[in-house]
Amino acid sequence: MIYDNIEFFNVEQLYENKNIPGKILGRYDLKTINVLDNGGDKLGAYAASYSNECEMRFVTKKKSIKIFLSTLEAEGRINVYNGDYYNSTYILEQGKINCINLNVNDRLYNSKEEKKDRRFDKNVWRIVFIKRFTAIYHGINVGNCKIRPPFKKELPKKTFLVYGSSVTFGAISGRESDLSHMQILARKLKYQVINKGMPGSCFGEKAITDLIKNINDVDFYIYELGGNMRVRYTVDEFKERFNYLLDETIKHHPNRLIFIIDVYWQLRHIPSENHEIVNKVIDGYNKVMYDYVNKSNNKNLILIDNKKILPDYSLMCADMIHPSPYGSIIMGENLNQIISKYVL
Repeated sequence: MIYDNIEFFNVEQLYENKNIPGKILGRYDLKTINVLDNGGDKLGAYAASYSNECEMRFVTKKKSIKIFLSTLEAEGRINVYNGDYYNSTYILEQGKINCINLNVNDRLYNSKEEKKDRRFDKNVWRIVFIKRFTAIYHGINVGNCKIRPPFKKELPKKTFLVYGSSVTFGAISGRESDLSHMQILARKLKYQVINKGMPGSCFGEKAITDLIKNINDVDFYIYELGGNMRVRYTVDEFKERFNYLLDETIKHHPNRLIFIIDVYWQLRHIPSENHEIVNKVIDGYNKVMYDYVNKSNNKNLILIDNKKILPDYSLMCADMIHPSPYGSIIMGENLNQIISKYVL
């Protein structure tokens, strides 16, 4: 999406709120957000509104730049990159329009980098939104210089899309950095990633499938479903939603690889849950996924055993659900070993 001569990547809609100035960065569009499963502990509408791993990308010859941003519901954080080179981190205070002052590091621009090793051209400014918050764009000032969105040759040549729970979202790593295991995988593969992860949600709603299937220029997909559905949806309900997601992805993108991760093993051992009931549901979910892949006889469907990605408890946080920042690194490396065999 292009607005103000800026590319807004992983943003489905820039929308307005009549009570708030600026453009809200919608990782999902309002049409989708408004019909997600609601009520009780279902947090889909909140999760879909987070601007995590949305990016602003632009090129300008101006060496000092002012960007005006705010945050809707909580303190925010952004990381700034020149291409893949880390530049700086900024905190966005809630309740005010923050002026972010960016400056070129002349050492980078005077260096002779090996272009073959890059994903992004170093002239591409990238503002990466992290932490759980909804970002609002208010404008950019490059003085009397011109600004433009990046050319295709300045960006990664390929893209993958991921949809999953808070693990896929990068729940812990994403609070302080943008080094989720999916971002690490993207860097290893030299791809860019559209992350549609849904912390506390990921229920496979029809509206989400209908959005994902209409996102074009995706080279492969990673789906991680079931974890947050285990205490809310029956096996039959999961089957209906999972089958629709796969059917529609294959229908609209028949030649694309689809990697499916079965339900993460640590969810079988949460102390507060009835393991006998929950594990029976998880077994049912996994059977649905394995049956779909086995019966389809589709060489583009690859089912991944989650233990090959997250092999042991030493990679977990103390909540015993999410990977630690170190765990995210290992998961990204493990995923790369699996997926690179198919896509490189």
